[in-house]
Amino acid sequence: MRRAKILLVNGDHTVQHLRALMLRMKGYEVDTAATLDEAHAKTAVQHYKLVIVDVGHFAQPGLDFCEELKTRYPGQKVLMQMDYHLFLNRNSCPDKVISKEEGPQSFLQGVEELLNATS
Repeated sequence: MRRAKILLVNGDHTVQHLRALMLRMKGYEVDTAATLDEAHAKTAVQHYKLVIVDVGHFAQPGLDFCEELKTRYPGQKVLMQMDYHLFLNRNSCPDKVISKEEGPQSFLQGVEELLNATS
């Protein structure tokens, strides 16, 4: 069975590498983007089952990107990782929020819950 294709958007190279590795070890296909411009370009030519954006790093631009994705691709699932102190006034975006302080197991569990809910 082919696993879901995921785009991971994170400006911290080390964190991005570790999260991508965790996802690949679970069998997911993972593309990465270090900037929102790079993420825009990748989503324009490739469909992803899930887009993960580190809101703690990108803050408001990350939320704006999420809303743009939802407008262009209404079925697109978006997971946001954020610092515990950020408040998100959620409307249609994101589908799920995970605090970075909760650790890698919570991250993987959140990804799998969201992907399983859309299968």
